[in-house]
Amino acid sequence: MLCPDCKTATPGGSLCPGCGHTVPERETFAGQGGRYLAVLAGVSATLLAVSLLARALGAGGPVLARLYARGWQWLYATFVATPIIVGLYYWFVLREEEIAVTDEAISRRSHWGDEHLRWADVHAYRRLSLPLRQTRLGRLTWFSRFFPRGRPDSAHGRLSGWPGATYELAGPPDAQGHSLIMRLEPGTIDDMAWLLELVQEHLGPPQEG
Repeated sequence: MLCPDCKTATPGGSLCPGCGHTVPERETFAGQGGRYLAVLAGVSATLLAVSLLARALGAGGPVLARLYARGWQWLYATFVATPIIVGLYYWFVLREEEIAVTDEAISRRSHWGDEHLRWADVHAYRRLSLPLRQTRLGRLTWFSRFFPRGRPDSAHGRLSGWPGATYELAGPPDAQGHSLIMRLEPGTIDDMAWLLELVQEHLGPPQEG
């Protein structure tokens, strides 16, 4: 493990030789569904404010006025509410997302299935640059650029924050002969930069994929 204060490599549960603080035996990282919900709720609020202001100022002309007068408010309500509905969906999807790191292994509890890899079984660690449409959350990942970046002093801070940067840990083959691939994607896990520091402490720097 790494000391959270001075980043000295130290076995979990013991005192850091650099600063004397106890190094945690286990670090956990939660999903970011709540942050997507907050950002998209803000989008809905902005759309509502802009539309009300435009109506008050008479913008949109007679076409919008006729639509509103004929009872088409549901269309307007759907337009405004869509971002927050999407946010609620991804909050639901990511609410149980969690990654745990120990000296022995990395594990994930997820909507897409649980995963567990012992460090000793990982035979490749890669960094990939993927289009947003190929990431787990698709183009919605773009909104993660508005999230807090965690530890600003991390060497991975700026790089890991780019929504298209994906990290893969390749493990042993399963019963069908396919290697277990654990993907770490910005926009799904909180404090991604610190998670990557812990992974690098066990596996070294990633290979460019």
